[in-house]
Amino acid sequence: MNNLQYKDFSIETIISSVSDLKAGATVSFIGSVRCEDELKALQYETYDEMAIKVLKQIREAAIEKFGLIKAEIVHRKGQIKIGEKVVIIACSAPHREEAFRACEWIISEIKKSVPIWKKEI
Repeated sequence: MNNLQYKDFSIETIISSVSDLKAGATVSFIGSVRCEDELKALQYETYDEMAIKVLKQIREAAIEKFGLIKAEIVHRKGQIKIGEKVVIIACSAPHREEAFRACEWIISEIKKSVPIWKKEI
């Protein structure tokens, strides 16, 4: 699955991709463009090669750190309008605590480490 893309993503497809009979919990985080003042959209620009590399590193680190069974991260780029989805993180784990902690850790790492810049339109 491509983890950096222009097109919208299917929540169901990504959740399904991390489903596993060994998982007692599947947790997801979906970030979207919220309505603020005069904002019309957000423009996401990326350094594709590096962003993809870092997203994969974050995913692998989360699997190791939290004992996840599976994890997926998809982040969109380009112009995204109010109400549209920007990012999804889905994690499956034997227990809910690890899955929740992993999702929170992953989004924090994305914001801190991945070369993705947003501009308000």
